[in-house]
Amino acid sequence: MTTKLLDCGCEFQLDEKGHILLDFDNIPLTCKKTWDLLSSGRTKGVFQLESPLGKVWANKLKPENIEHLAALVSILRPGCLKSLSGSPPKSMTARYCDRKNGIEKVESLHPSLDVILKDTYQIMVYQENAILIAKEIAGFSLEQGDSLRKAIGKKLPEVMAKVKIEFLEGCKKTGIVDDKKAEEIFGWIQESQRYSFNKSHAVCYAIDAYYSAYCKAHFPLQFYCSYLQFAKSKQKPHEEIFELVTDAKQQDISVMVPDFRSEKLNIHIVDNKYIRFGISNLKNVGESSLNKIIEARIKAEILIGKKIKDWVWLDYLIFFSDNIGSRPNTAFISSGALDYFLLNRNIMLFEFDIWNKLTPKEKKYIQEHKDKNLKDSILDCSENGCIIKRKEKLLSFVSSLNNPPHLLNDTPDWISWTEKEYLGAPISCSKVDGCNNSISATCTCKEVVDGKSGYIVVAVEIFAAREITTKNGQKMAFLVISDGTSAIENIICFPNQWVEMKAILYPGNTALIQLEKARGRQGYIIKQCFQI
Repeated sequence: MTTKLLDCGCEFQLDEKGHILLDFDNIPLTCKKTWDLLSSGRTKGVFQLESPLGKVWANKLKPENIEHLAALVSILRPGCLKSLSGSPPKSMTARYCDRKNGIEKVESLHPSLDVILKDTYQIMVYQENAILIAKEIAGFSLEQGDSLRKAIGKKLPEVMAKVKIEFLEGCKKTGIVDDKKAEEIFGWIQESQRYSFNKSHAVCYAIDAYYSAYCKAHFPLQFYCSYLQFAKSKQKPHEEIFELVTDAKQQDISVMVPDFRSEKLNIHIVDNKYIRFGISNLKNVGESSLNKIIEARIKAEILIGKKIKDWVWLDYLIFFSDNIGSRPNTAFISSGALDYFLLNRNIMLFEFDIWNKLTPKEKKYIQEHKDKNLKDSILDCSENGCIIKRKEKLLSFVSSLNNPPHLLNDTPDWISWTEKEYLGAPISCSKVDGCNNSISATCTCKEVVDGKSGYIVVAVEIFAAREITTKNGQKMAFLVISDGTSAIENIICFPNQWVEMKAILYPGNTALIQLEKARGRQGYIIKQCFQI
């Protein structure tokens, strides 16, 4: 066991296998690196803050302590975001952020409430706020205050009417506020409690969010490796993997395709430098087939007389592929797990298809008389190892191998598509890499995410497009775009542009897009786009 020290002063240990052991009870809640990460809005994978809304508002609020983080978790709820008040009208979410950052003056609801609301910038964020206010100015017991909270939350008119009478009568007895102010304060409580959060719950969420951000800030390799591993439990696993891989790239962390030679079957860290998918993470390679694959590899090593790392493509094809089924083989080839054979993936798929068309007797002959490649092996079999009526068929296979009926190139768009299909994200390249954009594009998505300003034109693939209807009944959209270096979320396409551009801006398509930083809000506005 080795003990190490982080730059924030926190100790951690490494066990014999290199696993990081953290004592979460001793993690400081004042780590600047962690708060900087939260404030940057790069919160993919951070508990409660990994959604686009979470990223945007974490960046807007720039939390500096657990109190801020607990409030952020609470005010991201739909009620807080949609409830407008004041002049000019603002949501509770925006008002809290502006007050915290000094953009808006903190105004007291009433002097008697100042102490209760001092930690939330005089905004009723939590259910506990209402309970304490009722106790302070209406003489409620904590039990009565909780009844008030429940009545508002459950929206029971008859109970609400009774509680309101009790509240107003209580205010008369204490004399802290007059009748008019009591009515006003009850209105504030009634409005806020329709969507307020329980503070004790929010603080627990905030601490968990801080811990996950702490791990991401200090142990990014382990963080991404772990989150990628558990992406399969998400509602949309491939979408989760794409977002995590893209986010890792933004942090200059490489994620690699599987390597069939590796003994590690799951996602793992290599040489403490990068992350590699395992073959068990491939589509069509389920846990049920892993034992079969392991057994087949051991048997093939014995039969060939060489370890996996010394196999050539023909060894894999004729001594191993038949023992695991067509779907896993296709997944291995298409994902890049067999790239170390230094053959195009399409060539391997083509030869695998031909191999599958041979009879068991022909396969056995080729295994016993293996030549330097599949073509020569089949040619030998046609002359010496098959029945007469199969000879013509075998010669047609040889002809196909000499002159394939279609190109066997591995184009960038095909590679990116297949890797996305089998792994959840394009790893080796992007669909955009196959487009002629070198003259027109001015920067990459990563440069934009890192703060590139000025004239911005990017060549991208549209990853997602969410169309919404405005209050005026017009259609507009929010998009996510990517070019392999990173992804940019919260791309805004306003109604006039969306009408003209939606035929190009659909998921899976590639386009050259001119972007402009949105003023007064997060994200970028699409000015122009062209098909590429």
